[in-house]
Amino acid sequence: MKILIVGTAGRDFHVFHTLFRDDPDHRVVAFTSADLASGRSGRYPACLAGSNYPDGVPILPEDDLERIVAEHGITHVVFAYSEIGCAGVSSLAARVLAAGADFTLVNPRRSMLASARPVIAVTSASPGAGKSPTVRYLAELLSGWNLRVAVIRHPLRDQDFAEDRAHAFTAADGATTRDACAEPQREPDDAVPNVTVFSGLDFGAILRAAEAEADVVVWDGAGSDLPFLRPSLHILLTDPLRADEEADQFPGEVGLRMADVVVVSKCDSASGDQVATIERAVAQVNPDAVLLTADSPVLVENGAAVTGLTVVVVEEELTLSLGALKPGAGSEAAHMVGASGIISPLPQASGRLAELYARHPEAQSVLPVTGYDARDLAEVKATLEATPSEAVIDATRVDLAALLGLARPVAKAGYTIRPHDPERLAELVRAAIGL
Repeated sequence: MKILIVGTAGRDFHVFHTLFRDDPDHRVVAFTSADLASGRSGRYPACLAGSNYPDGVPILPEDDLERIVAEHGITHVVFAYSEIGCAGVSSLAARVLAAGADFTLVNPRRSMLASARPVIAVTSASPGAGKSPTVRYLAELLSGWNLRVAVIRHPLRDQDFAEDRAHAFTAADGATTRDACAEPQREPDDAVPNVTVFSGLDFGAILRAAEAEADVVVWDGAGSDLPFLRPSLHILLTDPLRADEEADQFPGEVGLRMADVVVVSKCDSASGDQVATIERAVAQVNPDAVLLTADSPVLVENGAAVTGLTVVVVEEELTLSLGALKPGAGSEAAHMVGASGIISPLPQASGRLAELYARHPEAQSVLPVTGYDARDLAEVKATLEATPSEAVIDATRVDLAALLGLARPVAKAGYTIRPHDPERLAELVRAAIGL
């Protein structure tokens, strides 16, 4: 069989590694990338593709899907996206079927890696539901029980990897760039203090490295995705402020149906009707799940430094573009601390930032960070320095002030998670890890 894998950097490569890399009966002809312009190409490196692919695997533009199917005699197109609307799934399926190939959705359990350690997986039905604060909460909970904790993070969407750029990671003392073929990277991260965060592309190798150092592994998934690891306990976050939109997220709905625990976050911001809507939806599709509720207050550090000043707000791009372009923690923080105004960075944007604003003009009130490689950070720094604001509110998961050497006052903002029944959550975690 000739296989074409369509997806985003992360799940597409993981599906290849777990299902096809060592299977002589299936030949993966190429990956596609929605971020590549028509006529361009890249290559997944041979060091990761394995001995059956000594030249690596081509990465081709998704816009050329029909031509690729015809020219290469593709028999099956395997769907391996994270964080996509259901309309995007059906549109791709229609294109594939019209081109004459089978369209395949993979059973997620087939690609889940088994671990020798207990795994607590945290995912969400949609981006921005509070997954990262929950990962931090659980890591601190487990560490408080004198357990060694490793967090394994779904890879960032790296637009440049398809063009053979090195895979990038962030560290507290600056950006570090490693070759994609290097050993799994330990990734210090402000979001999970005192806990090692592992990331990379080959999650088999990453899992082995994490297991060697940890008693418990916490999976930090993408905004709307499924665990790459077989969980001992699967916790899924839902957002009552997006109750009408979460059913349109794929594979977030699959996660909702599979989860052991569903946490309704942002109960301090949502109305009673919105929370009840989510609770009814969960009861309908996954009546066996334990349903918990939580508040998601915004925590602002150094807020007094920006009070009364004009600010530029920096947010994670995925939270914005996949979170229905609604204001995030940074915009909320600006109002909380009494900033005199939010300055749009749009006029100063260039490169990929300018392209992103062209695709998502609704996001022009904030500066979206698309990634943390050297090029991303250079564009963010240049845009910040050119934007005529007096201060910055950083709502990313890293310390931009230290990373970029910002001279202006910076306040750090982010959501936290406060379960209404922390004892029940702790009880579920203890049972899952056998404590």
